[in-house]
Amino acid sequence: MRITFHGATRQVTGSAHLLEIGSSRILLDCGLFDSDRIDPASQNRQLAFDPQTLDAVVVSHAHNDHIGRLPFLVKQGYKGSIYVTPATGDITSIMLRDSARIQREDVRQAHIRQPHIAAPDPLFEQFDVEWMVERLERVPYSEPREIAPGIILTYHDAGHVLGSAIVQIDYQEEGRPRRFVFTGDLGRRKTGLLPDPTIVKDVDVLVSESTYGDKELEPYDRLMKQLHAIVARAIRLQGKIIIPAFSLGRTQRMVYCLQELFATTKLRPIPVYVDSPLASRLTEVHRDYPDAYTPEARALMDKDPLYFGSKYVEYCQSFDDSRRLNYQRGPLIIISSSGMCEAGRIRHHLRHIVSEPDNAVVIVSYQAENTLGRKLSEGVERVQILDQWYDLNAAVYVLDGFSGHADRNDLAWWYEQTGGGIEHGFIVHGEPPSMEALVPVMQPFVKNPVHIPDLHESFEV
Repeated sequence: MRITFHGATRQVTGSAHLLEIGSSRILLDCGLFDSDRIDPASQNRQLAFDPQTLDAVVVSHAHNDHIGRLPFLVKQGYKGSIYVTPATGDITSIMLRDSARIQREDVRQAHIRQPHIAAPDPLFEQFDVEWMVERLERVPYSEPREIAPGIILTYHDAGHVLGSAIVQIDYQEEGRPRRFVFTGDLGRRKTGLLPDPTIVKDVDVLVSESTYGDKELEPYDRLMKQLHAIVARAIRLQGKIIIPAFSLGRTQRMVYCLQELFATTKLRPIPVYVDSPLASRLTEVHRDYPDAYTPEARALMDKDPLYFGSKYVEYCQSFDDSRRLNYQRGPLIIISSSGMCEAGRIRHHLRHIVSEPDNAVVIVSYQAENTLGRKLSEGVERVQILDQWYDLNAAVYVLDGFSGHADRNDLAWWYEQTGGGIEHGFIVHGEPPSMEALVPVMQPFVKNPVHIPDLHESFEV
C-alpha cells in the first residue's frame, strides 16, 4: 500500500489522505484548509491528484476540515461513491449547503468592496453540493462494506461528534491480511454525552490525529465543577456568559452539560440561548439519533420533552432575536458560533460584553493560531472585534477539556488498547508541538519509527 498525505500535515486543517492499494485509489476525507475559500490562489482550490482516478472517498466525520472540499471534488470530476455513517451523511448535507451559501455571500461582499475588480467564483455552488449529496452512501457502524475489489471498509464509533468514525480498511497483500486504521478525530473518554472511542485491534498501519497530543485536559467531573462556579458567579453578579462554540458537536455538548448541571446541583437554572441557525438545524439531526448517546445521557435528556431542549433553553433563529440578546439583562448564557470567534453572530455578542468585568467568556474548544478566540484565551489586554478595539475586562475561562478531541492520556490509552505490534504509524492533524509530543507516546506500540509526514509526502507501507 502507498499512502500520500495531501492535508492536515503539520497543521490541523485540510484533512485528505490518498491510499493506493493495488490498482485501487481511495481518498480519506477531503477537508478545507484554513484559507480564504474564494481566493483564486487559495490552497483549497489545488488538488494534487486527479479526482476522476479515485475509486472511493471515505469520510471520517462532518467537520469542515474533513468534508469542506467534497463538493469541489465532485465539481472537478469525481463520480464515485462517498462513504459516510448515517448521521454524518445527514450533517454533511446541512454543513455544505450552509458553506455554499456563505461563499456566495462572501463573493457578493467582495464585489461591494472592490466593484472595479471581477468577483472571484466560489469554491463550489449549491448545485455542486446537491450532486455531492447524491453520491453519499451511508454505512452504519460495525457493518463491513466492500468499497473496491477486495477492500473492506468498517466504521467504528470515534466518540468525537455525532456520527464520527474511526476508519478501518482491510485488504489482502501478497496473500496475507492487512489492516489500515485512520483514527479520524478521536473523542475523549468519560465525558457524559457520547461513548468512549471504540478499540480496534490487529492494526498494521495507523494514522492518528494529534490535536491535543501535548496536553492533559481536565477530567469531566472537574470541568463540571468549574462550569458550576462560572454560572454561580454570573447569577451573583447578574452577568452574561458567552460561549463560542462550533455549531456541530460543541454546541450540543454544552447544552447537555448545562442541562446536567441544572438537573444534578442546587444551582438555579438561568436562560440559555443558542444563537446559531446552523446549530439549530444540526440539533434537529442530533434528536434523530438517540441511540448515539450514553445511557446516562439518555436518562437525563428523557426527562425533557425534547433532547437538547427544555423550558430554559431557547434557539434563536432571526437576527432580530439575536440582537435583542445584547440588550437583555443577565444572568444568562449565550452559546453562539463560530467556535474560534472569527465569523458569525458570536462577534457582536462579544463586542457588547468584553469590556464589562461582571461578564464572562468561556472557551471550550481548540483555538487556532492568530484567531480572535486564541487571543481571548491568551488574555490579551485589548481585542479587535468587527474593526473596533475593546478593552478585555470580562473574565475569560479556558475549559478546553470540553473539547471533543482526545488528549495525550486518551490517545495513549487508545494506542495501548490496540495491543501494539503496529508496523507503521503516522501522526497528522495537529500543530507541530502537539505532533512532536505525541511521537514518543505512540512509538512503544509501533515497530518502525513513527512519522510526521510533510504535505504531499508518500510512503510505501
